[in-house]
Amino acid sequence: MKKCDIHLPLEYSDGEPIEPGTVKRFRAELLAAFGSFAVPDRRAWKYDGVRHVEIMRFEIVTTDGKLTMKRLKEFKERLMGFLQQVDILITMQDIQVI
Repeated sequence: MKKCDIHLPLEYSDGEPIEPGTVKRFRAELLAAFGSFAVPDRRAWKYDGVRHVEIMRFEIVTTDGKLTMKRLKEFKERLMGFLQQVDILITMQDIQVI
């Protein structure tokens, strides 16, 4: 099994907040593509030591790593373009179910 984390910035690259409707649309797209997700937390950190960036972390657990990787790469490209981001952090780890 794989666990994927999408660290979605809650601001455009110019610092303006992303509209709640846009985040809601991304949530619907994730649900349609992966069948489920969790939003365990929101975080903030300094970016380039200058400003704080707030993100919402979406967590997905899946059994199909290859298909998930393809979908996440496509999703990331769309997000980067739409949100005017240089990059969006998405991670994938192997997990073991007990």
